[in-house]
Amino acid sequence: DSGKMSKPSNEIEINGFDPDGEPVIRVMNDGSLQLVFNFMPPSYAEDDDTVAAFDDFDKQIESEIGVPVIWDDREVFVIQNPKDDTVDRIRSFLENYRNQSSSAQ
Repeated sequence: DSGKMSKPSNEIEINGFDPDGEPVIRVMNDGSLQLVFNFMPPSYAEDDDTVAAFDDFDKQIESEIGVPVIWDDREVFVIQNPKDDTVDRIRSFLENYRNQSSSAQ
């Protein structure tokens, strides 16, 4: 066991965030989560204002799920110590994200 990289034990698909490539939540063997996007910012973020809305996406996720989020790579966010409801909260946040942001305009 190198301890360097945990392997995913499960992958949970998210629907409704990005029609050109939906994100997945990888549940890792060590209990951590990886939130993996195909595109960040998402494919529908075309203008500068929309793109800028994702500059602090790690903080948006963190405030929504109540546990620290590490923006590990452009498209990968890591949640080291998720709670029991973290996956559900991530799913709810992402599946409703476009409705929330479009209704705010």
